[in-house]
Amino acid sequence: MAGAKNLIIMIVAGLIAGSGGGAAVAFLVPAQGGEKPREEVTPGDSTFESLGPLLVPLIFADGKFTGYVRMEAQLEVGSEDAEGVKARLPLVIHAVNVRAYNKPLAGGPDGRLPDAAAFRTIVAEEAGKVLGKGVVRSVALTSIAPA
Repeated sequence: MAGAKNLIIMIVAGLIAGSGGGAAVAFLVPAQGGEKPREEVTPGDSTFESLGPLLVPLIFADGKFTGYVRMEAQLEVGSEDAEGVKARLPLVIHAVNVRAYNKPLAGGPDGRLPDAAAFRTIVAEEAGKVLGKGVVRSVALTSIAPA
């Protein structure tokens, strides 16, 4: 009889402790997930302009060519700058291609892994030179695949 009484006390104590812990978490931790209300687009918002697929050479620091990789990048620009950026994208792509041929981007033991961070830096710097300082807010690499 004493064993059954102890078992009931332990179950009730466990339920109290568990529900108290759950309530504390729900109270202290903000809600996650769910649908967020959609923000209205205003003229000061940003947009992404794609550079399209770029065929990038992988070159070791010693100048040895190891192959190509296909990368896609997008430039985040202000909505008010989008039309001007679209018109100048070919110049950005040209500048990125020229710089990529002169920058060692090969990594890994066989040189088949691209240095994505270095490539992103190249895109950001060259886009800033062509489009003007402050036009490009960020650079997103959206695809990296062997060519």
